[in-house]
Amino acid sequence: MRTVLLLAPTVLLLFPVTVLVTILERISKSLLLERTGRDWRGGEFLIYLNGPNATDPSSTARTAVNMDIDNGPSWAILGVCAAAYIVCAVDAFGIWELRKVEGTYGSQRVWAWTASVSNIVLFGLSLAIFGWSTSVQDSEGWQSLADVQRQDQVYTRETWSCQIERFYPGEGWAGAACATAKATRFLLLPMAIFALLVLGSLWVIIRQRGGWKWLCGGKGRYAGFDNAYELQQGVPQGSYAPAPYAQGPPQWAPQPYYPVQPAQQWGPPPASTMVPQVQKMGVTTDERPVFK
Repeated sequence: MRTVLLLAPTVLLLFPVTVLVTILERISKSLLLERTGRDWRGGEFLIYLNGPNATDPSSTARTAVNMDIDNGPSWAILGVCAAAYIVCAVDAFGIWELRKVEGTYGSQRVWAWTASVSNIVLFGLSLAIFGWSTSVQDSEGWQSLADVQRQDQVYTRETWSCQIERFYPGEGWAGAACATAKATRFLLLPMAIFALLVLGSLWVIIRQRGGWKWLCGGKGRYAGFDNAYELQQGVPQGSYAPAPYAQGPPQWAPQPYYPVQPAQQWGPPPASTMVPQVQKMGVTTDERPVFK
């Protein structure tokens, strides 16, 4: 049960949210690109929108818009997901290794340092990519219908979807694409939080082994055993005799020592005493004593 609780932030939180971010990013891409086409002359992406334009706000005519996509934030989010998959594997193997009694201090410290540094890097990377992609989204987009026909418009997929939803409400697919793209970006925050929770699980194990002293190479205290029979040092493998400090004062008095006399191995046989045999004679009635 303790192992399950220690692995929960990695297996039940960080890994699932990473998978969710990856899936949502692919969905947002599909929702936008399935509505676009390619210009056979120049190779640019084109999207056809039904709704108002700069000259007639009440028009429902079809408008062709050249669409260039900035894939930088999308690739950055996928890079964070790739890093998160690696960190999840390191966390799972590291916590599983640190929970075992077997192994050397050196290898366990390597696992502890690797897992801790990986989660710190993932925490910082998630926040950095979220902040950068948010600033990109806020600094670009259409300001009015006059901007729709501008050339050389390079926006992210989230910006394209959200501004189409804003200026062309009739395009129902744009709302789903915009919401999916925003959810993908904002899920970087839970990813950073779950990386901190994994650090908490690692610190529980490290603290039981001696904290920073053990992590930095000190002896610390070994928390792999739970009883005095296994905590003793210098006892051969398979021996469970209690250590002297665990026995306490003796509960018995010393017994006196009586030396044992050695048994006689040989000697002359004892002399036998001959007893003369007395012949029994019959006694007649006349010879018997008479008591009066």
